[in-house]
Amino acid sequence: MEGQIDQADLRIKRLAVAVILIFHAVGLVGFLIPAAQPYFIKLVPFHLLLMFAVIVFSYNADVKRLLLFVCGVFLCGFLVEVLGVKTGKIFGSYYYGTTLGVKVGTVPLLMGVNWVILIFSTGQMIKSLKIRNGILASLLGGLCLIIFDFFLEPVAMKFDYWHWDWHKIPVQNYIAWFIVSVILLKFYYALGLKQQKYIGTTMYISQLIFFVVLYMTR
Repeated sequence: MEGQIDQADLRIKRLAVAVILIFHAVGLVGFLIPAAQPYFIKLVPFHLLLMFAVIVFSYNADVKRLLLFVCGVFLCGFLVEVLGVKTGKIFGSYYYGTTLGVKVGTVPLLMGVNWVILIFSTGQMIKSLKIRNGILASLLGGLCLIIFDFFLEPVAMKFDYWHWDWHKIPVQNYIAWFIVSVILLKFYYALGLKQQKYIGTTMYISQLIFFVVLYMTR
């Protein structure tokens, strides 16, 4: 019986990895074809929700801990974005476009979902390196997310995710991004979420490749 459960879980993990790879590949092709871009831009919210669903439904351990993680990161990430937009004192002066969908307090609700995806995937990836020190793992994860953000920002402006005043990305943004990421990653490691083989690493690398290619071809 236990062997059957393990096999079923392995099939779910493989399906999750396949979904991540296929949808990022198809999305990238769509964004690279000018005629298809308007249609694929409209699909961005659904893509983020799908990746969120992959994380939640493929998780095979303590659901209460996962729920605490999702709620905590969603709320913290979303509130930081609201404060950031309202004050301009956290990341710098910026505002959101229409691509990410429904907004509350001038910030798309999907930004909370996006933080959950990024922190989970990065946390899982770094955890696979067997780094036992939570602070060191969080710092390394924060560095990975700064690299990710470097390629994300210009692409985000091009496709109306968000826009920086004067079209200039401030250094302050990367510093704040690192600090917020480290704090949320420390929360992730403190919860002791179970390692989900391949899923986090696949998610992070797929997203990174997606934005690197769009960055290089913008």
